Amino acid sequence: MSFLQDLFSGGANTLVNSVGKVLDNVVTTKEEKMQLENEILKSEMQYQLDLKKLSNEEQQMILGDISSARQREVQMLSSANATTINKNLMPIMAMGTILIVLGLFYVLIFSPSIIKAESKDIVMYILGVLSAVLTQVYSYYFGSSAGSATKSQTIADIKTK
Repeated sequence: MSFLQDLFSGGANTLVNSVGKVLDNVVTTKEEKMQLENEILKSEMQYQLDLKKLSNEEQQMILGDISSARQREVQMLSSANATTINKNLMPIMAMGTILIVLGLFYVLIFSPSIIKAESKDIVMYILGVLSAVLTQVYSYYFGSSAGSATKSQTIADIKTK
């Protein structure tokens, strides 16, 4: 326990200082110190670049998945071979979800006496799950705000630089 306390309460600082002192003993001239600092900065910049590249690849995978799902639906809706149930199942399920969630909200707000006290927690849990599903339905049909959030973050990053 003492080791962990030392590590987190100043032991890490002591460790960094001792490594710095060792490097100062190994690196003797100003040029060598500056070269070492440049190498450390290069490594940090490369790390940040690699991290950003991985983040971009992950975002491309997510966008590709969304695009392929939308492409599949467009192909299914425009296909002459698709049955009526295939063309209408997803919109019907989306509308059903919306109606169920709105119905549960209506019951909870305007007639809470219908729901028994012992089953209220279960109804609230189901309503929470359905609300999350409703959010996904809206995101699918009307677009997600993830792109907007990313765009806002990029603009904020540009302003700070």
